[in-house]
Amino acid sequence: MSKEVTCGGWSETRPANEEVSALSKLMQKIAEANTNRKFNEFKAIEYRSQVVGGMKYLIKVQVRENDYVHLQVFQSPLQEGKIETKFEGVQDGHKRDDPLEPFKPF
Repeated sequence: MSKEVTCGGWSETRPANEEVSALSKLMQKIAEANTNRKFNEFKAIEYRSQVVGGMKYLIKVQVRENDYVHLQVFQSPLQEGKIETKFEGVQDGHKRDDPLEPFKPF
């Protein structure tokens, strides 16, 4: 099965890598503010990506045993030596087996 991403389509679900783990950590404080929760654990488990004039990510993050949030994040392409990262939303109350599905950004 191919792991390539089709422009505009979502990739298959993949285990989180170092890049996705670092990206999710950058979003922790924003996710906490949007869920009114404080997360002692914030570990990226898996993700999906979509090429859309940059890269959009759906990330499943473990915040407690059997307690997960789903993040949606957009990263712009490299321009003038910078990549812009935009938090698009968080869904609270997920379980380990819940699928990563796109949701409407804030």
